[in-house]
Amino acid sequence: MILGICDGHNASSSLIEKDKILFAMSEERFTRKKNQRGFPEKSINYILNKIKVEDIDCISIGGVFRRGERIKKLKNFQSKINKKFIYIYHHLAHSYLYKLSEFKEALVISIDGGGDGLSFLASIANKNNLEIIAQSDLIDSVGDFYASITELLGFKPMEDEGKVMSLSSYEGEDDIDLKILDYIKELKSFKNYLGVIGYEATKSLKKLMVKDKIQLSFEDKVRISKFAQRTLEEVVLKAIDDLSTEYNINNVVFVGGVAQNVKLNSKIAEKYNLFVPPFMGDEGLCLGASLADKRIDRINIDNTYFGYEIENENAEKLLEEMKNKLKDYKIEFIEEKDIPEVIGNLILENKIVCLSRGKMEFGPRALGNRSIIALPTKENKEKINKRLKRSWFMPFAPTILYEFVDDYLINPRYSPFMTQIFKVKEDKIKDIEGVVHVDKTTRPQTLKREANKTYYDIIKYIYDCIGIPVVLNTSFNLHGEPIVCSERDAINSFLKADFDALLLGSYLISKVR
Repeated sequence: MILGICDGHNASSSLIEKDKILFAMSEERFTRKKNQRGFPEKSINYILNKIKVEDIDCISIGGVFRRGERIKKLKNFQSKINKKFIYIYHHLAHSYLYKLSEFKEALVISIDGGGDGLSFLASIANKNNLEIIAQSDLIDSVGDFYASITELLGFKPMEDEGKVMSLSSYEGEDDIDLKILDYIKELKSFKNYLGVIGYEATKSLKKLMVKDKIQLSFEDKVRISKFAQRTLEEVVLKAIDDLSTEYNINNVVFVGGVAQNVKLNSKIAEKYNLFVPPFMGDEGLCLGASLADKRIDRINIDNTYFGYEIENENAEKLLEEMKNKLKDYKIEFIEEKDIPEVIGNLILENKIVCLSRGKMEFGPRALGNRSIIALPTKENKEKINKRLKRSWFMPFAPTILYEFVDDYLINPRYSPFMTQIFKVKEDKIKDIEGVVHVDKTTRPQTLKREANKTYYDIIKYIYDCIGIPVVLNTSFNLHGEPIVCSERDAINSFLKADFDALLLGSYLISKVR
């Protein structure tokens, strides 16, 4: 067994045994602090309470350079557990996630804000090895450019980049003609013409694009977002095109924080065979560091359910403890075989239902075990936006049963982890308009039954009744908070958001009609 640790941005921990991921989870889910940094004590303790410490062979750690309290906490943990530590460079830890793909050979592209002195690493994956072929340092950071745009627009960098991507799809001017970033073929590196990063880059971009404006209009934000997205797509595709041509490789594994940009991912997938791990950001470093071990070959995954597990026994005790808070709700135990019909009927009655059951998903997307689901209507989109206090311009994603994707999407591909977007067919837009963005695209979870049988059967029940194999699926969390983890998190968030029903394990909590 290999215990993996990421103690930086979006701290996480994992456990691998031979060809199987036993656990993987972000620390933020336990501390309830978004993008929790530092030693992942709570998630590690959850793992250690499930296994025998003596069964752990070694500890793999994502990232090398650290000092102060970070290194002290790691050393204290090593003294406590008495196991060998292996430190894996940041971008190599990202890149070893290629072992989750089915490619025998691939071009692995890791791009983010930065880590261990680099912001970009390209390598060739062949069997169990990585051969480094290109890189960029921190100054020439593609991820930092996009983060600076995020900050310029008044959003939170390293967290709200998805808002910039979303805004770039709205109609508006796309007339900013600035050369801020490029890929230099001769150097095999990106080039940042600002020459600065971080807040200094934000200030420089402000002088170039905002000038004397005190406040940006929505049109201004769309215009700047379009420039940022266009620049990102152009330079990343230029790099991939160059390296793919030189090494004659058409399989691409894309990792790092920039791989969360699904618009960019879909542009890449139009030209290449693409795999994006479902935990492409820094949370995935704990797993990538473990996969660097040469004893680990390939691991096939069809879901991301590797985290905290909701247990009916815990739910029952908590429901008794919180019965006064829940006095206006009906609580009933639902047999597993009856869940699809019971939840399906609630959805068909236009109820909004929270799901918190089984093992928690790893990565930024909720895929049926920590989800809020509803019929994919415009009305439900607006209702959920209001309850969760989400930004109105952000789109919702659907879960679509895989065998029906050709009916709804143009040139669909299997996308079980919501890592790509697809155009929706014109004649289907009205049926599912709550999950269609302004550019007529959607970011689906294309679901096969073997990935999550009960969740699949809920949607299949809905399809059998009304002919729509699609639900709106958004993550179960309040705005600004991490996705819910435990039984208590689920109940607290459910009560605050005031939705219609919560399926907590096998317990259905619903408003009294």
